[in-house]
Amino acid sequence: MSEEKRRLLSSEFEHYTDSGKEEENGVDIEKEWPEPVMYNAAEASSSWREREKAFVENLSFEYNDKISDNSTEEGHNVSNNEVPFVIKLLVVFACLVSILISMGFGYSLSVLYAQLIRVFEADRSLVALNQSFFEALLAVGGALWSFPVSKIGYGYCIIIGGVVGSICVAVSSLAVNVPTIIILVGIMSGASFGIVYMGPFVVAGDIFDNQKAAVIGFVSIGSSLGQFTMSYFMELCIEAYNWNGALMVIGAICLNAVPCGMLMVIAQRYSSKDVTNKTSASAKQSLFKFSLFKEKLFWLLLLNSVILAFTALAESRFIVDLVELKGFERQVGSFFISMIGVTNLIGGLMGSVSKVMCKISSATHMGYWILVTAVSHGLVVYVDTYAGLLAASLINGLCIGNIYAHVAVAMYEIYGTEDYAPSFATWNVLKGVGNFLGGYFGGYTSETTGNYDLLFQVSIILSIFYSISFIGIVIYRKFKAKQNGYIKI
Repeated sequence: MSEEKRRLLSSEFEHYTDSGKEEENGVDIEKEWPEPVMYNAAEASSSWREREKAFVENLSFEYNDKISDNSTEEGHNVSNNEVPFVIKLLVVFACLVSILISMGFGYSLSVLYAQLIRVFEADRSLVALNQSFFEALLAVGGALWSFPVSKIGYGYCIIIGGVVGSICVAVSSLAVNVPTIIILVGIMSGASFGIVYMGPFVVAGDIFDNQKAAVIGFVSIGSSLGQFTMSYFMELCIEAYNWNGALMVIGAICLNAVPCGMLMVIAQRYSSKDVTNKTSASAKQSLFKFSLFKEKLFWLLLLNSVILAFTALAESRFIVDLVELKGFERQVGSFFISMIGVTNLIGGLMGSVSKVMCKISSATHMGYWILVTAVSHGLVVYVDTYAGLLAASLINGLCIGNIYAHVAVAMYEIYGTEDYAPSFATWNVLKGVGNFLGGYFGGYTSETTGNYDLLFQVSIILSIFYSISFIGIVIYRKFKAKQNGYIKI
């Protein structure tokens, strides 16, 4: 017992230790505490009351310490409640399917675009707004959902977004004009599916924290699968049930986002039991971090996000209508879209494998693949044959698959675990801007000039700038790596 404690205790208790044992010649002997002496108010001195109060407080303090130690031990036991491996695999598959649904439906709108122009005899610049709004809000939607995500987590938000978006798509089958379709499909379902697209990237990377880059690259293949499957289903449904029946069927397919969100909720509940997992992205984490905007590199990345969305998806948006303007049937354009999806899938697999086989950064991969994309744009403008357009579709899909397999990984490499979610969310916000501008600009130029040549010529120039800027980013990070010795090249 410390001397300070002895001074605080009365002389009657001075020979007792904290455990209630008497000390005699250095040996602890069990002994009952003496019966307390009763004092009346007049006899009790103020000094004795102070010593009694200090004694009680001292015992309470030691008791609280014991409780705190026990709580810490229990916390360590809770932290061992990791997500079972089987559930991890199911959640990763659910993430892939969610991206397939959200991105795939956006790609399938290019098939619907050509059909709506002819059914409603509407201007291309007006109909193009449907796909433009959807792609923009799909990208921006992740940030729009930031507050709900911070309150209830990604899983529940994906369930809500999947239900609302699917209902909007199905109800749009009753529309009698293009503006109604734009509101229900382009705006409402686009905003709803935003979290269905954005959330899986964060959840998948969070659940396999040690293999984050590889898992993020894998689930991004869902975009490639979606372009192939959803565009194919849209064409089949239009042939069988017309455009409005197709929207009803596709709306039902999109409801599969709900069970995907449920799986993520299960993983979220496991993560919430882990008291050491304070930065769990699949739990409740906001998607904005304004300190990132202080970096010049971040602004360059955001500019490139606009350029990438504007240029890379030009073929996917307009190839169906473009081939009809060149004298081919709509089914030929739908076939080209499917071929873009097939090579997109191959490119996505190549991108994922290249992260393991090639010891270079994702930014480097993006820098040279965007140059190859410029070749596909040139084929669309300067080659009018079936073979030329097919080659453009195959090359474009291969490039898109590789680029989008590396986008999320590049943001993780540059900003790490802590800033990955907010940086990728902001990237997608600017991607939404590029999606809107690219879609509207393509529809407007086609309406005013009678073709899409100007869109693809601008895309060639912007693709070259994108490539140069990303090569500059790689050189800059290599220079910083030599200075600091830890930044990954």
